Amino acid sequence: MPETPSDRPPDANSSKPAGSGSNRRGDDSNDRAHPIGDFAADTVDSIKEVVADPAAELLRRTDRRLRHLWSRSSLKAEIARDRAIRVILSIRRPLQSRNVVIGILALLAALLVVYLTADTLPRETALMAGIFVAAALLWATEALPLFATALLIIGLEIILLANPGNWPGLGFSEGPTPSYETFLAPIADPIIILFLGGFIIARAAVKEGVDRTLAKLVLRGFGTRPGNVMLGLMAITAVFSMWMSNTAATAMMITLVTPMIAGIDKADPLRVGLVLSVPFAANIGGMGTPISSPPNAVAVGFLNSAGYPVSFLEWMVVAVPLATGLLLLSWVVLRWMYPPERSSVTMNADASSLDARSIFVLTVMVVTIVLWCTDRWHGLPTAVVALLPVVAFTATGLLTQADFDSLEWNILILIAGGIALGTGMQSTGLDEVIVGFVPAGGPFVILALAVTTVLVSTLMSNTAAANLLVPIGVALAMGAASTLDPIHVAISIALAASVSMALPVSTPPNAIAYASGVCNTNDFVRAGSLIGLVALVLIVTLGGPIIAFWIPM
Repeated sequence: MPETPSDRPPDANSSKPAGSGSNRRGDDSNDRAHPIGDFAADTVDSIKEVVADPAAELLRRTDRRLRHLWSRSSLKAEIARDRAIRVILSIRRPLQSRNVVIGILALLAALLVVYLTADTLPRETALMAGIFVAAALLWATEALPLFATALLIIGLEIILLANPGNWPGLGFSEGPTPSYETFLAPIADPIIILFLGGFIIARAAVKEGVDRTLAKLVLRGFGTRPGNVMLGLMAITAVFSMWMSNTAATAMMITLVTPMIAGIDKADPLRVGLVLSVPFAANIGGMGTPISSPPNAVAVGFLNSAGYPVSFLEWMVVAVPLATGLLLLSWVVLRWMYPPERSSVTMNADASSLDARSIFVLTVMVVTIVLWCTDRWHGLPTAVVALLPVVAFTATGLLTQADFDSLEWNILILIAGGIALGTGMQSTGLDEVIVGFVPAGGPFVILALAVTTVLVSTLMSNTAAANLLVPIGVALAMGAASTLDPIHVAISIALAASVSMALPVSTPPNAIAYASGVCNTNDFVRAGSLIGLVALVLIVTLGGPIIAFWIPM
């Protein structure tokens, strides 16, 4: 008959009872006082006494003490109880998880919205309202991973709106029901392919060290004066953030800043200023191109689907001047808030030369960028051009399957989910219902949308914020009584999402800088809030005239 837990001595690796001799009760089982504590102390003494004895003598004494203690029924009950407690505590209870509770509440809120609007709105509009509420709650709380919520949106739209199974009570009650391909199409939207091309370029540049080499070469030209060094760091970071993930650009530049600040006294404010300059420049650089940040891609993708195409070059001629002015302003603010106490900064800017593989990466990158900016002359869509680096780097073996698998696919799915959400709102008429509650065409609508974007993006993912607000903003601009330009509204929301940097958690670049331990939350609040406020003014006041000049209706 096999032994039961109560019939055999405790396993030292599983139960590990120990005591310190105290009489506390109700504490952790490992700290509870019982005879095992005396045994542990006596065993230590025994080891000291028999160091010179044969090992067999030590084993014999230990075995004798264990058998003596095990014969006490109270001790066996204590150990059995401790084992049971550990087993119970080791079981994960899903219903105790905060995220699951929030997910259930989001589902209930969505069902409540559908129930309350079912009598006043068409069936498809009520169902889409429920999807929108669930998406907003899940993205705001991040109870699910952001990309998982995006996939949930696409799945719900297919089941509830397209209704491929022809189930009763689902689908459209007014007008033809769209096919399920309508809601799957955003996964292969041209903006997704464009973003994929940007990811491929960034991965190749990082793998071959092109980014670090170019950064060090350019940084040499800014000298050693603290103000010039800070300006150089910000300029290089912003330029890289226009063509690669601002998170990757920040991580790379922080590694260059770390040796610089190592030789600066900890009381010198310059240390904080140099570290803050990197994430702020990365966030601002993310305004520059359609591929520089996910909110930009969301805006371009939704505008294209709404019949307002924006080319790569058109976005740049609008965003780059704003980003440049904001970058210079940020540099002035950081120099004012964190004045240096020294006259020079020692830099380790020794850069290795570019080898043949690096030159190949740089050549493909330059050709791709030139083709992106000249699409109106050669006629190739930007999404088609984006396949050039994808094919060039994978077919030549420069990027392996492991490199391809490690791309940020979750970001692409998140963007697709945002486009699908906007598509669902347009096809069901939910956007028009929302517009009915907002005074469209008012002079402060763009300001209100931009401020809302900054506030929401400060506390949650700026991509999720753009996913929620861009469809609403474009719907407001497309309203019959509106005098707003949909392109102006969408671009303003996307750019506002990039300047939400008042907290360490606002953007990944902020989090990377905060993790360095050099700056604290108050530093982000002071500098980030001031820069964000000025950025809002620039976007709202100058964005309209610039867009009207370069992208006429």
